[in-house]
Amino acid sequence: MHNLYNIKNEEILSRAIEGGDFGVLEWCINKGEMIIYEKVQEIVGCKFENISNMFEFIESIAYEEDKILAIEEFNNYIKGLSTLYRSIFRIKTQNGEVRWIFIKGKIIKGKAETYDLFSGIIVNVTEDNVFEGCDSLTKIPNRIFFLKKLKYSIEKNKHNNKKGALIHINIDNFKTLNYNLGNVFGDCVLKVFSQAINELVSEIGELGRLGGDDFGLIIHQFNYIKEIEEVCNKIHERLNKPFEINGDSIFLTVSLGIAVFPHDSSEIDELLKFCDFARYKSKQIGKNKCFFFDKKISEEYFRRALIEVELKKSIIDKELSICYQPQIDSLNNRIIGIEALLRWKNNKLGNVSPDEFIPIAESSGFIVQIGKWVFDEVLKDVNVWQNRGYKFNTISINVSPIQIKESDFIEKVLSGCLKNNIKPSIIELEITEGTLMQISKEKIEELKELMNNGISIALDDFGIGYSSLNYLTKLPISTLKIDKSFVDDIKNESNQAVIRCIIELSKTLKYKIITEGVETKEQLNLLKELGCNIIQGYYFSKPLPQDEIEDLLKLYVV
Repeated sequence: MHNLYNIKNEEILSRAIEGGDFGVLEWCINKGEMIIYEKVQEIVGCKFENISNMFEFIESIAYEEDKILAIEEFNNYIKGLSTLYRSIFRIKTQNGEVRWIFIKGKIIKGKAETYDLFSGIIVNVTEDNVFEGCDSLTKIPNRIFFLKKLKYSIEKNKHNNKKGALIHINIDNFKTLNYNLGNVFGDCVLKVFSQAINELVSEIGELGRLGGDDFGLIIHQFNYIKEIEEVCNKIHERLNKPFEINGDSIFLTVSLGIAVFPHDSSEIDELLKFCDFARYKSKQIGKNKCFFFDKKISEEYFRRALIEVELKKSIIDKELSICYQPQIDSLNNRIIGIEALLRWKNNKLGNVSPDEFIPIAESSGFIVQIGKWVFDEVLKDVNVWQNRGYKFNTISINVSPIQIKESDFIEKVLSGCLKNNIKPSIIELEITEGTLMQISKEKIEELKELMNNGISIALDDFGIGYSSLNYLTKLPISTLKIDKSFVDDIKNESNQAVIRCIIELSKTLKYKIITEGVETKEQLNLLKELGCNIIQGYYFSKPLPQDEIEDLLKLYVV
């Protein structure tokens, strides 16, 4: 009966293993013996000889870059630092295939503690999204597993008094590529890109996907900064060659931000922020660059952090204000429009430029509250001006892509007009070319809906971003604003040619055109000769507070 019972249990175990597609292994700790079931060999793609404990088992199967961490995790369990052993890491089969495996188990005490038995299961999770470790798209470590390895590397370097580096890799203009060519193509780009970079750095570091088009690279140890620069140069050199994707040749560039651990920080969240800030600086100095986090950037980082904290109190503390800059028809010197411009004077920081605080407001999400405040305040002022008989055609209000992505964006705009008894036709929402590249087709349809209600859309900074004649014919635009950079050097024949082309294009597409940044009589005369008569700039007026813009508007009361 006893033998029959064992046979039945063996049969049940065999069926469970086959049905569950997992392997079983046991380590009798006291005897120094391992029992490795046949299914385990199938999962890991190799046969075992002379394996007497779990440490040797992990050592024999683990991918080289994951080996130390995998052994350390089991060692921590043996030391009693966790009640259950759980680990996910990569292995390399005998035929060279890389797989992700998950091991789970625990120690079972024998009767009267005569033996200790570690019993566990092993599962191939390469294609399984349930287990976190492998990024399902690129098949490299995902954010969770990557940060686990980063944490281990930081602790090890602190203990050994060594230096390591974290490199944040961001693909330049990926959102634009994704928008123009589609998500499926974008996914192919991420796969091919990650494979190429992983092959390039596999012997000197570890690549992981942090999310979207952001990747991280851990250099576990280095002696000289030059070594990290050489790694970055290798990446840039590889990107000098195109990627072949679905028959198309695609050139990519990346911006790299680098932080050194534990020198810059030993905290993962802080290191990621430092890298991100260094990457942001690399984009500022020109894309396809690398930038190290240093003391100067540290000061900028902490200023940025202070701005973020103070900005969230700015509405309550009544630190925000609106200035208004007139848009003049130079043919008759009349105000035909006004642009509302946000200003911020903080008790600790003084006057902070919108160029500095708006991107921070956007990255923190606080731009939504600020945008609502601006919209409400501007509409209140417009209501007052209309009641006083002041004449102008449009009030331009800048909006962020973050605001447009809000589900109730249209409702806020239209209800604001209704509440303040303002016709939607007087409102012009001003967005940048980059904004159009960041919003979905559904949101573009919503912008069209706003236009159907009478609201106009102005495209700011035209000509310096992602200009494409193709999207100009498809997107809901009623006004083009020529960027100040063309006006600054308007004597240049090339700039004049560009302005002339924009003006002709606008006439064909029936767009209103406004030229920004006009400061001199000479610039004004040249623009009038080129056919642009609606002017915004210091030549006529700087941005003015509410009472001063009213003084100008009073001149045109009928």
